[in-house]
Amino acid sequence: MSSTPDFGVNEQTRPDEAVKIAIERERSARAFYLRCATIVADPGVKKMFEFLAAEEGKHLGLLEREYDRFISGEN
Repeated sequence: MSSTPDFGVNEQTRPDEAVKIAIERERSARAFYLRCATIVADPGVKKMFEFLAAEEGKHLGLLEREYDRFISGEN
């Protein structure tokens, strides 16, 4: 058994596949933080989760733009 975590990307993964995986992970992380923000009662913790969700949204936007620019060929 390998001690290396399985991130879904390896040496055989095509660049477009790797970016798509990253996009999906950012979407999932953003959804997770938004859900947490709706559950917690503490205003400080809620604010932290909202901040983290916004950061994941920035990452998502960056990955989508780069995908469109470099992978899809939209310049």
